[in-house]
Order: sequence, then C-alpha cells, then structure tokens
Amino acid sequence: MLTIDINWEYFLGIIGTLIALSYYANGRFTRIETNLGWLADAVRDLTIKAENLSARAFDTHSPISLTESGEQLLRDSGLKSYIDRRKDDFTLQLRAMAPLDLYTVQESAFRLFHHVPLEEQFARQLKRYAFRTGTSTDLLRRVGAIYLRDIAIAPH
Repeated sequence: MLTIDINWEYFLGIIGTLIALSYYANGRFTRIETNLGWLADAVRDLTIKAENLSARAFDTHSPISLTESGEQLLRDSGLKSYIDRRKDDFTLQLRAMAPLDLYTVQESAFRLFHHVPLEEQFARQLKRYAFRTGTSTDLLRRVGAIYLRDIAIAPH
C-alpha cells in the first residue's frame, strides 16, 4: 500500500500548473490550426484544378474564365440565379475583403464563395445536382466564385 500526503498548498499549485499548461497548449494548438488553414486551401485548390481537367468548367489561363461547360454548370445548378439574387450582398462582402486589385478580388471571391453558408434548401439542391452530374460542390462553388468575380469587377 502506498500513501501520498500532499498539503493543500501543493495540491493547488499542481492544479494551477496543470491549468496553466493546458491554457498554453490550447493557444499553441490554435495557432497551429490557424497556420495550417493555408494548407487546407492549397489542397482544395489542387483538387478543384484536378477535377477541372476533366470537367473543363473554366480556363486556367489568366484571367481565369468560364468555358461553355462552366456556363452550363452555372445555369443548370441554379448558382447563376442564386448569385444574381444576392449579388449586392456578395459584392459588398467582397469589396470589404479586398481592394480593387483584380488578382486580390479573384482570390477573395474564391475564399468568400467557398466559406459562405448557402441557404439550406439551395445547398441541398446543389448537392443533388452535384451528385447527378458527378461534379463536386467545391468545383461548383469555384464556378460560382468566378461568376461573382466577374460581377464584382464589371464596373472597372
């Protein structure tokens, strides 16, 4: 039998140390998670580009532009009308994210449209369309982002 006697001062010291270590570790993990966000974006971009090789939804030459196939995906998926109904809100969000540098607007449109929550009913419709056509929702969102970028830079 082993008995360990610890005074309450030492016990509180041990608990305080454990709390401080967990707080410090949590901050470190949060920074690591934040710093790895760029890696998730890079992998997503690569998978979209790989899928686009067969789908040919957009040309990758600068500036990136939708092909006929991409325009059809945009219309048939309902993304065009969804974006058109909300274009003022989307362009306001986009202008808040990026200056009027065309490359930055494009990157911001890609980021915005990937992370923007879609209305639940439309999100289900988009997933059904993606399933039927064998495309990913990521590719469809990229097509929508290119269309949104074109709307945002049209006045310039």
